[in-house]
Amino acid sequence: MPESQGIQAQNRAELVLKPGAVGTYMSSSLLTPLKEHGGIMFPYQPDITFSQSVNYSPYDMVHTNYTFNAYRNTPSPSIQMNAQFASVTDEEGRYTLACIHFLRSVTKMFFGINDLGKSPSSGTPPPVLLFSAFGPQSFNRIPVVVESFSTNYDSQTDLKDVDGSNIPVVMNMFIGLTVQQNPDKQKSQYSTHNFISGSAYKQGFI
Repeated sequence: MPESQGIQAQNRAELVLKPGAVGTYMSSSLLTPLKEHGGIMFPYQPDITFSQSVNYSPYDMVHTNYTFNAYRNTPSPSIQMNAQFASVTDEEGRYTLACIHFLRSVTKMFFGINDLGKSPSSGTPPPVLLFSAFGPQSFNRIPVVVESFSTNYDSQTDLKDVDGSNIPVVMNMFIGLTVQQNPDKQKSQYSTHNFISGSAYKQGFI
């Protein structure tokens, strides 16, 4: 895969499984191109939008010119990505197809009688993934869930045949992520003082 717009190799954007989930998902032959990294190493630097909101409850006082606001909470940040994939060679095409299958798979819970008695069993939610990009002070193995995923099949783009499947030679994937921290970790390890100092980045907080 090409070096992404001058980004150092160790700082490239990736969306990967936690070690405990690698065996479950990477046992699929369709995901063989992703086994090296345990998920998606984006071949080109995606457009990334980080969004953080803060919730306040307004107090409407009579005969005042301004509303008073009481802090409620700071919800989990969201991360939106627009990632481009090229499928000129067979290898690139298989990688693109594997990324599509990966995102389809990690947005589904384990369900149905055929999953009973297996590990993970029926009722297990989609996995929490790890997102990294731009280095330790930007996105450092942030625990996330995939909240949305879409891709376009542009009718004006040439198609590539990959093992009997046709995909556009250039396509974009739009991925919506939400940060999903472990409640116990948040209680026992998080500190706003540590966050202000910058040390919380090493623990996957953002």
